[in-house]
Amino acid sequence: MKARNKSTLRVAQLGILLALVIVLQSIASFGVINICLCLIPITLGAMLLGWKSGLALGISFGAVAAFWGIVGKDIFTLYLFQANPFMTIVICLVKGAAAGVIPALLFKWISGIKCLGKSSGLVASIVAAISAPIANTGLFALGCVIIKDDVIGVAGQLGVAAESFVTLLFVGLIGVNFFVEFLVNVVLSPALNKLTEVLQKQFK
Repeated sequence: MKARNKSTLRVAQLGILLALVIVLQSIASFGVINICLCLIPITLGAMLLGWKSGLALGISFGAVAAFWGIVGKDIFTLYLFQANPFMTIVICLVKGAAAGVIPALLFKWISGIKCLGKSSGLVASIVAAISAPIANTGLFALGCVIIKDDVIGVAGQLGVAAESFVTLLFVGLIGVNFFVEFLVNVVLSPALNKLTEVLQKQFK
């Protein structure tokens, strides 16, 4: 009976976090510069429920981002989709999955380091929180480099100079996004640690 209640609780928590990811990413997808606040519930789910839940939340994030790009609400993702549809979807899903799995694995590993003592949970939370935007933005930037010729080709058709586009992409879009997402996750990491401890006690 206890095992069934625990399983039901985990499913309910995953459902709530999934809804938050979808809503937050949908709100963020309107415009050119998109700040992924949904990395917060993804990181929390990864820390609390493990890598499988982190993977589910991350892929959901990537799927929602790709969807809003394809329908034209996320302007920059739409731009990438026009340049290379297949790779744009792959980039969205892979970076989302990594943003869910990597924090979960790091949190579990660091939490088990005995020499850190009572601070292991906080250290693990901080590392997990900052790894999410690093994985998300890093893989997105790598994907853009892979398809840069296609993207620059579309930019040329629109009359945009290749050098201006690359500057806008890596400094204006990726740089600003990463800085804000990184800062938000660092600031909230102690709160994520405390919330994780409280919810883990419910399981026990």
